[in-house]
Amino acid sequence: MEIQWFTKDMSGVATIYETNITLNTIASSHFANSYATLIGFNKRDTTLLIKSLNKEEAISGRYSDNDLHQISIKPSYGRINGKTIIKNICHFFPLDFSEKTFYKFKCEWDAENKSLKVLLKEAIY
Repeated sequence: MEIQWFTKDMSGVATIYETNITLNTIASSHFANSYATLIGFNKRDTTLLIKSLNKEEAISGRYSDNDLHQISIKPSYGRINGKTIIKNICHFFPLDFSEKTFYKFKCEWDAENKSLKVLLKEAIY
C-alpha cells in the first residue's frame, strides 16, 4: 500500500469580519516586531495592503495618528480591530456581512515593501 503523507499548509490567510481583520499564524508572523500598521487598497490589482511599521517609522511624523492602526499579535493569530477599517474596505471591495459573518482571503508577504498583500480576488470558501 502506498501512503500519501500530507504537508502543512504554509499559506497566509486573512479573515475579514465586520469588526476586524484576523491574520493566521503564517500571515501574522511578519508583524511580530510591528509597532503599528498602515492599511490601504490597491485598485489596480484589487489587493488590500497591510504595511508593517516599526516604532521609529510610526512616530516619525510622516503619518498622522488617524493613519496608524494597532495590531495585536497572539501566539496563533494577529488582529487589527476597527469597524471603520472594514467600512473603508467595503467602499472599494463589496463584502456583505448580512450574507456571511466572515470572508477569508489568501495573502502573501511583500518583503521589499514590508507589506502583507491580501488577495481579495482569491477568496477561500
